[in-house]
Amino acid sequence: MKNLPLSVIIRVLEGRVLSGSVTKTIKNAAKYGEHLITDESLVFLLKKKASLPLPANVRNITVVTSNPKALKQVRDDVTVIYVENARKAYYRFVSYYRSLFNLPVIGVTGTCGKTTTKEMIAWILSEKQQVVRTKLSHNGLARNLDYLLEIDDSTDSAVFEMGVSGPNQLLYSAHYFRPQIGIITAIGTDHIEGFRSQDAYIAEKAKMLTAVGKKGTVLLNRDDETVRNLDLREFTGKVLYYGQHSTAHYRAHSISFNLKKNGMDFTLVCPEGEYAAFVPGFGTHNVSNALAALGAASLVGVKMTDAIRRLRSFEHVKSHLQFHQGRKGSLLIDDTWNTNPTSIEAALEVLAETAEGRKTVAVIGEIEELGAYSEQEHRKVGALVAKKNVDVLIAVGKEASPICKEAAKGGLHPSAIHHVNTQAELLTLLNQLASPRTSILLKTSMRRSFSNTLQALVEKPKKD
Repeated sequence: MKNLPLSVIIRVLEGRVLSGSVTKTIKNAAKYGEHLITDESLVFLLKKKASLPLPANVRNITVVTSNPKALKQVRDDVTVIYVENARKAYYRFVSYYRSLFNLPVIGVTGTCGKTTTKEMIAWILSEKQQVVRTKLSHNGLARNLDYLLEIDDSTDSAVFEMGVSGPNQLLYSAHYFRPQIGIITAIGTDHIEGFRSQDAYIAEKAKMLTAVGKKGTVLLNRDDETVRNLDLREFTGKVLYYGQHSTAHYRAHSISFNLKKNGMDFTLVCPEGEYAAFVPGFGTHNVSNALAALGAASLVGVKMTDAIRRLRSFEHVKSHLQFHQGRKGSLLIDDTWNTNPTSIEAALEVLAETAEGRKTVAVIGEIEELGAYSEQEHRKVGALVAKKNVDVLIAVGKEASPICKEAAKGGLHPSAIHHVNTQAELLTLLNQLASPRTSILLKTSMRRSFSNTLQALVEKPKKD
């Protein structure tokens, strides 16, 4: 965080000093009970409690509260500032802090692909810039202030993943981050139980158009039907598309799997010209993420040739279609970071395209947070499994049974369909199927599925 004089902050908060010194320098800001409180922190008490102890192991903190009677044992080194509404004062501070910096900020949202796209952008920019970014897929609202306060006078740009699991959450994040460039990677079905309907979920993702402001720029996935059909009539900013469609501003063609280099070759056509490009990792969805990242980097001033070169050395986030040597010499594909119908389709494509004659086994876990849409979305997954000609399906979890039923309807032989509910069942079955001629996709969620299944399946290195 940029160091700030308390005397200035008090005016921003519209506060009144009840006790303590105002000749302090603030070096951190925190919500009480949510963020780490360090020495010389500005601490916002947003909950009115009858008795609230202040941390004893930090010094020179400044407390902002609308209920000073709740404080216990206020030391001499603690400054107490009274405000009429602590939450509103907090927002005023956040807005003020963000206003201190004029830098490019890129926001990324979508049902899937947003973490990889964000990481690609950060990787490209970080070659010559100081970049602040959200960590992995940790995009919960409580973390927003932490990321914002990483911005200081040395920061050149920022790229933030903006996830949603309920109404108005995207605009809540936008209030902090103020992106001028927004990316929508894809809109499928995920985290939907927090919404009234699929339409409400789509509308929430579309709020990226509002988030970037009237003069902002949005990069939209032209190949995603829902994104392509978003209503842009009220948006007055700049709209750019990426994808394989001929009308995309950042377009990929001649896409191919490069098994020797473990990635995807493609030709990029963009306003700067036409280029041969490569992205590590498999799948046409990975090319789509790369197009968004290259487009965003170009918008903030990176030469396209430099961006393409930097992208070649990108390393994927753990458990995003990572390849391992599995049991009995099998090929194991780890895509256990998260799961939703859109990412399952992408993973099944990779399973098929990299099998090279091996028997394909798809281990697919139940999908979380679908609410009333659970059965229909699991059925869609079953239809996809049949369509992709998977040799063996193993569905994991109680909610996954519709996957099996729909796969059977799609033509997958019943003897090739298995439904398991325990890790022991899964490992026994995979031990029977594994061989050097078997390719196994593990596509389950990191949150609810068996946490150590992957470790049990990866071949252990032999000791000398």
